[in-house]
Amino acid sequence: MDVQIKSNITADTKDPPPKEIKESEKDLYLLNGFSQLKSRYINEIPANLPKKFLEPWTTDVIKIFFSYYDNSTWGALPYGGECAAVFFALKHFKPTSLTGMVIGSQTPWVEAMALYHGAAKVITAEYAPLTIQHPQLDFVHPLEMVKNWQKYTDLDFVVSFSSIEHSGLARYGDPPDPIGDLRELSKIYCMLKQGGLLYLGLPSGPDTVEYNAHRVYGYIRWPMLAAGFEFLGAFFGENPMVYEKPPPILSTDYHKQYLFVLRKK
Repeated sequence: MDVQIKSNITADTKDPPPKEIKESEKDLYLLNGFSQLKSRYINEIPANLPKKFLEPWTTDVIKIFFSYYDNSTWGALPYGGECAAVFFALKHFKPTSLTGMVIGSQTPWVEAMALYHGAAKVITAEYAPLTIQHPQLDFVHPLEMVKNWQKYTDLDFVVSFSSIEHSGLARYGDPPDPIGDLRELSKIYCMLKQGGLLYLGLPSGPDTVEYNAHRVYGYIRWPMLAAGFEFLGAFFGENPMVYEKPPPILSTDYHKQYLFVLRKK
């Protein structure tokens, strides 16, 4: 809350994200020099979103996604075959009759997967102003979620794919924050009930901040995110099999987007 208030960020902000990290904050962003810094600037604040992203999430829209999953049509989804990992994780560790939250979502492909595998209710936390017209879905802006956090505790599960790595980089209209991703995991940990599941997809590779596009998580920052959680399994792409041990992080600049299933201790 303090970070958000000090930043003067609001739900309808139109100011572009900063193009460079402040010199006084570089050590925090870059783990005192143990993380690489690269440049890739993207402005995707909600005011810049194409109208297609703001179309209502209706029952018919969810049915369309169900048809993709019935036919394994991964190419129709935002991340192509990579997001099949979320499907197989939810299939293996089912959210049947449970209530959960999706962190960061502009089209309801994750929400539809959760409902496909039996979830009772899914709340989406997203900076874009979504319109929800489905009885099992709901929406909360991240700033409002922080203000009214008591309403969102005791969740059974949380899903986030290719979202947490952006937290604190201001790309999506969020407050600039060197440890925004770590704060996001702390919030998730507090919202999950004991034994609750976190389905977390992040780019794995050498520790890097590609400002302001995203972070890549290596052997230093990954354990910082996963503190307090137990590893249950990992998935990658269209392979339905579960990794029973954490897969190794690549030593090259190419990164993989694994989906990790973690349980709150």
